[in-house]
Amino acid sequence: MKIMVTVKQVPDTSGKVAVNPDGTLDRASMQTITNPDDMNGIEAALALKDQNPEIKVVVVTMGPPPAESMLRECLAMGADEAVLVSGREFGGADTYATSECLAAAIRKIGVEKDDIVFCGRQAIDGDTAQVGPQIAEHLGIPQITYAAGLSYDEATGVLTVKRQFEDRYQTLQVSGMCLVTMLSTMVKPRYM
Repeated sequence: MKIMVTVKQVPDTSGKVAVNPDGTLDRASMQTITNPDDMNGIEAALALKDQNPEIKVVVVTMGPPPAESMLRECLAMGADEAVLVSGREFGGADTYATSECLAAAIRKIGVEKDDIVFCGRQAIDGDTAQVGPQIAEHLGIPQITYAAGLSYDEATGVLTVKRQFEDRYQTLQVSGMCLVTMLSTMVKPRYM
């Protein structure tokens, strides 16, 4: 079984925020971090791997070559493999193009019947919450959004997800291939 986690390198908005004259972020002059929601996807995958060492954790990102440092941090945390999809033609991609590219990378890695894809709920630089669900649509797999907790039963192959709403929680179970988007408050990511 594989758990593939999509990650994004985003500007560190807790530091100096630089804005171009056209109102867009001047990303080149800002420090970067791994998107906080994505960090919870990594931690959730690694926690499941802690329970079952046969689980393989693969992190996938689309970004410029400097995103390699973020992937190295994911490997240092315990991920087994890291994949960087990079090319000038991806610069400025919208959510649809990004999701199509990440879905193609996941297909290339290979999605088997019991594999799971974890994504952050949304990226702090765009806040659209669209890429994860779009990846699920491109892959034709079920999706559960807004995960606030989860557990996996190896014997049955059932993933139980606690889904958060504004005023309540919903518990869902899924077996087989699926995509889950994580909230940044779900867990505290481990140190690399």
